[in-house]
Amino acid sequence: MITYYKRRIGNKKIRQISSIEIGGWINVVNPSQQEIKKLCKKLELDRRSLLSGLDKNEIPRLDFIGKNTYLFTKDILPSQKTQTFLIVIGKDFLLTLSQDKPSFLNKILKGKVEFFTTQKLKSLIEILFLINEGLEKATVKIVRDVQIKRLKKTELSESDLEALLEEEDFLNRLISSYQYIVLVYNRAVKKIPFLKEDKELLEDLIEETDQGFNLCRSALKNISNIREYYTIVLSNRLNKTISILTVFTVLISLPNLIAGIYGMNIALPFAEDSLAFLYITISSLIGLIFFILYFKKSKII
Repeated sequence: MITYYKRRIGNKKIRQISSIEIGGWINVVNPSQQEIKKLCKKLELDRRSLLSGLDKNEIPRLDFIGKNTYLFTKDILPSQKTQTFLIVIGKDFLLTLSQDKPSFLNKILKGKVEFFTTQKLKSLIEILFLINEGLEKATVKIVRDVQIKRLKKTELSESDLEALLEEEDFLNRLISSYQYIVLVYNRAVKKIPFLKEDKELLEDLIEETDQGFNLCRSALKNISNIREYYTIVLSNRLNKTISILTVFTVLISLPNLIAGIYGMNIALPFAEDSLAFLYITISSLIGLIFFILYFKKSKII
């Protein structure tokens, strides 16, 4: 789907227009092959780059092809998944392309941010700030969840541990995205002719992105510590269980040994004694008490 918008300085809000206009913003979401072909023809866009913008595995980068600048970054969706987000800066237009609706689109359409389509580079920076805000919120949410689990005094349930592993996987993807995004933004500062104040804003954005990256690394380390802790706990429990079973086997084996010997059909001491059963029972109990005291002294049980 292709939607066209425009807002000049002085306009109260952004408005939707029917076709491409100079100074307009073209927002493309999950386009068909026909729509991609149409955009390439009208705006002289690189088809391969547009298709790359729909690939969720595409890494953030900055390309200059013909008269247009292609900035690939990552956008966070409400489902906590990331998608590739392409921003194309042309001579007379700004184009954004993604597989799913951008998470920040409503903020722009409702006028919650100053977004003038006729100022392409300022609009670019505003979009990058909005994307970074979404990434930061997702990062902070995971960091908070990890901290809660780390400070939890009771045991984590199996579902908690599964959620932790999913968060770890998500953080790894975020860290990878953050690393590439910082490189892209640094390259953009050097290669795109921003005004001085716009360049300072982008440098501030780079610092914010670095902070998000560090938050992710901190949360990932906490998850690793939690996982190691529970690995040690489970290992200790397993060792204790094996020890208890070993002790139980030894304690059961002693009476069985004595009973087995006196169950043989041969001449044995006290075989004719009426108190033989009592002697055997007392001997077994004495042996059991000896082993129990030994195991307790050895701290096996």
